Amino acid sequence: MFIVCLLALACKRSEIPVYQMEDSAVCFYQVTNSFSLRGMTEPQRTISVPITLIGRVAPYARPISYRIEEVSAKEGTDFTVVSAEVPAGALKGSLVLNVNKLSEDEDSKEIKVTLLPNDDLKEGYGAYLTARVAWTASYERPKEQVWRYWWLYISRSYSKNYHKILVDIFGDDIEIYTCSKKYVEEDPSLVYKITTWWMSANHDVMEYVRAHDLANPGNPYRHSSDYESFKGYAVGVGMGEGLAPGQTPPTILETLNNL
Repeated sequence: MFIVCLLALACKRSEIPVYQMEDSAVCFYQVTNSFSLRGMTEPQRTISVPITLIGRVAPYARPISYRIEEVSAKEGTDFTVVSAEVPAGALKGSLVLNVNKLSEDEDSKEIKVTLLPNDDLKEGYGAYLTARVAWTASYERPKEQVWRYWWLYISRSYSKNYHKILVDIFGDDIEIYTCSKKYVEEDPSLVYKITTWWMSANHDVMEYVRAHDLANPGNPYRHSSDYESFKGYAVGVGMGEGLAPGQTPPTILETLNNL
């Protein structure tokens, strides 16, 4: 009987904990959040950094706690925080900033933001608790919902020179094109393009660059010094494989995906 009791206890299933609303947590959707202010004429612009909710929605707005590290931007001078919350009934939240127009001698500004626990929202996934938030007057790698398809269909590499070529070919709208209807539902500012469009875009870029290089054999299109190659689309800016000291950036053509 003693042995039977031991076996019964050993086989007893432990209760699965239920995720309560008070256990809800937040983390960044992506650790690199870059915003281009190219062509900005207004004195101030609003940018929104997406934050993911882990857990159940609530019938009331919940504030998000955070800590800002001023890398090259100063709060109150270069930017102000408008809000940081998960709205009532929402599955995601955001950190909203007003950023000031960059002066002529400034190329970019950057901060790092770390999410902190509070009475309403706990810490989420550790790797996604701190994010880079940058804004620039020049070209900047687009948000992940767009960059994912640049990476998948056109090139695993990025540089400002490469970005400029894409804009020259497709116009500024290339920065809002995606291949996911889900992303468009989540962010109506994006534009959905089907898979065949992206495959055609790969061909268009290849032909555009090849034609230039054939006409200018001594001056092919080449990546700029900020060149990085990425093993995955989720790898953040500055975390890819850059140039070695003294290394000449590769040509654009040799880094295009061969679909």
